[in-house]
Amino acid sequence: MMDRLTALAVVDDVVGTDPLVVTCGATARELAHHHGRDSHLYLLDSMGLSAAVGLGIALAGDHRVWAIEGDGSLLMGLNALPTLGANAPATYTLIVLDNHQHASADKMPTQAEHVRLAHLTAAAGLKTAAAMDPDGLREALLNARASAGPTAVVARIAGGNAPNTPWLLDDPATIATRFRQNLLLQQHDSATGRDGHAEVL
Repeated sequence: MMDRLTALAVVDDVVGTDPLVVTCGATARELAHHHGRDSHLYLLDSMGLSAAVGLGIALAGDHRVWAIEGDGSLLMGLNALPTLGANAPATYTLIVLDNHQHASADKMPTQAEHVRLAHLTAAAGLKTAAAMDPDGLREALLNARASAGPTAVVARIAGGNAPNTPWLLDDPATIATRFRQNLLLQQHDSATGRDGHAEVL
């Protein structure tokens, strides 16, 4: 089973410079440390809101928008799923990294041990794919990119956090400003015919 760092490397490679909303805790720290980009919006101390914030960004423009939730954070903000299904943003993909635990809270188990998150996303109207390894995750993400959304990719990952990952101590306002400026730059590039997205081969 892949660890979260491996999954995040695949996500970064496929998502590239597209807007990516990232859940709090170790997921944000690991992604920022190893693959940080101005196109990432790290929701520090805002557990359970990535799916909803990503929806708002998708509805506000025509970008391909991605959001990362853990199983614990998705279950905390589960009411976002029917809202996603009802609004059906065509450019939106929800990525769920499911390790069956609150890895940043002493590995306390989540209800994902008993509830299949892919069934929940599918029931809410999201076209859903499940992944168990890096190749499967890459294929699911590329398919999501090529499909009209909303889509969801639920990736099963190993528990625990990567050791020696530094804290993400950036001011949340600075993170938001940097993300907003990057989004505006991409909108400008799109309007002037320049490609603001990474090419996926």
